[in-house]
Amino acid sequence: MPASEINGNTTAMSAYSTKLTAPAQPSSLARPGTADIAGMFEGIAMSLLDKAAAAEMTALLAKITEDMATDSATVKAIAADYTAADAAGALTLATSTIKLAQQGLNLLKQASGSIGQAPESTEEKTDTSAADGSQTQA
Repeated sequence: MPASEINGNTTAMSAYSTKLTAPAQPSSLARPGTADIAGMFEGIAMSLLDKAAAAEMTALLAKITEDMATDSATVKAIAADYTAADAAGALTLATSTIKLAQQGLNLLKQASGSIGQAPESTEEKTDTSAADGSQTQA
């Protein structure tokens, strides 16, 4: 009888449930009061297996923890090196910027000084010297 015909039909459900049986209980789950040698050996084996697995997991976790601590120390050392390099680079950049600013200021001072001084023409010098010379001769 297909499952679609059982749904909602209580008679069919009752008939089907009589055919259902639970699986046999494993010997390891038997009650301690009963003498089940197979269950006892299975329980001991499971206990030993559990202890071995716990020991392996403890060793694995210890190894992973050690690796993480080593990696953490390595990463911290690398980060410190990068931080020191960044600080040195920033200091070099600041020094270069200050030097460039000083050179720019010196260039501006030179440019403003040369603009403030008007160049004297050579004609004016000769005219004044000629005029001076003619006055002394006369």
